[in-house]
Amino acid sequence: MNTTLYIKRTHVYKTHLFTELHLDIYLSSSNKESNTPKPILLWFHGGYLVTGSRAAIPRWLLNHALAHDWTLVSPDYRVLPESTGFATTEDLVSAYEWVAGSLSRLHPDCTADPSQIIIGGASTGGWCALVTTLHFSSQNRIPRPKALWLLYPMLDLGSDKWAQSVSLPGAMVDPDLAHYLLLKGIPQRIARGETSVGEDFPTSEEELRTRKRLPLLYTILERGVFLDYLTGVSGFGERVVDVGLEGAVEDERAKKLFPLHWGLFSPGFPATVIVHGTVDREVSCDESEKLVAKLQEIGAEVSYYPVRGADHVFDLELQECQQEGWDREPMATLSQALRALQGYVDQ
Repeated sequence: MNTTLYIKRTHVYKTHLFTELHLDIYLSSSNKESNTPKPILLWFHGGYLVTGSRAAIPRWLLNHALAHDWTLVSPDYRVLPESTGFATTEDLVSAYEWVAGSLSRLHPDCTADPSQIIIGGASTGGWCALVTTLHFSSQNRIPRPKALWLLYPMLDLGSDKWAQSVSLPGAMVDPDLAHYLLLKGIPQRIARGETSVGEDFPTSEEELRTRKRLPLLYTILERGVFLDYLTGVSGFGERVVDVGLEGAVEDERAKKLFPLHWGLFSPGFPATVIVHGTVDREVSCDESEKLVAKLQEIGAEVSYYPVRGADHVFDLELQECQQEGWDREPMATLSQALRALQGYVDQ
C-alpha cells in the first residue's frame, strides 16, 4: 500500500497548569517546487470527548491532504470527565489561533495559507469543529475558516439521547468498576485537578485490554451522566429529560456547548461538507441533517453526502482515496464529498 511521504512536526500550542497541549503538523515531503498557497486542514479527533488522541486521523484523509499539498494539523484538547466542555472549547479556540497566527511564522518554507483554513472533525470531533467554526466565523480579528468538513459528526449534544443512558455497540460495562468510577474514581480525579488529553484508540485486541479510558467512556454513557460532565453540573442530564434543554440551562455560558440550539449561524458561515452513514448505530444521521437544515435556512453553502448502509467510522480501514473499488460505496461518496470540499476551497 503506497503512503504519501510526509514530514511531521510537533509543537506545544498551549500549557494549562502543568499540562502541555501539543499539536502535530503533517507536511508533504514532495512537490516542494511550488510556492502556491495551499489550504490548512485543522483536524479534531473523535472519542466522545473522553478518549481518542491527536493521532486519530483517517489514513485516507491524511493521504488526500498530503497528495494535494495541504498542511494537516491535529491538536490535543482537554477531555471529560477531568475537565468540562468549557475547557475543551478553550483549547479548540487556542488551537485555531495558533494555526492562524504561528504556523506560517514557524514554518516559512511550507505553503500553508491562513486564509484557507478548513476545520474538520469526526464523530465528537465534528462537534469540536462546529463549535470552533461558530466562534471564528463572525469575527474579523484573524482569518475566518474557509470551510467546514464533518465526518459522521455528533452535533446534537442537547438531545434527550445524550442526556440518558447510551450503550455503544460492543461496549461492556463492569458494574463494580462503574460503581467505583462514579463514586470515587472520577470525583477523586476532579478533586486532584487532574487533566487528560485522551488516549490512543486501540488497534488490536491486546491493546484493547490495556486501555484505561474506554471503561471510563462506557460508564459515563451507560449511566447517563455524559451531560453532567460536559457542563460540570451534577444532574444536568436528568434535568434535560425532565424539563428540556432550555429549562436545564441556568448558566448562559453553557449555551456555547449546544451549537445546534444556540449557535449564531449567519449567511457568512463557511461552506460545509458533511458525510454520514445512513445506519450509524452510534450517532444518528439525524444530527447531521439538523445542521444541514439550519444552514439551508440561512442560505449558507452546504453539501450533504449520506453513505447508504454505512455505520459509524465506516472508513476506518480505508487507506487511499484512489484505490481499487473507489467507484463503489462508501468510497464513491467520500470521493464526491472531497471534490465538493475542493470546489469550495477553490472559490
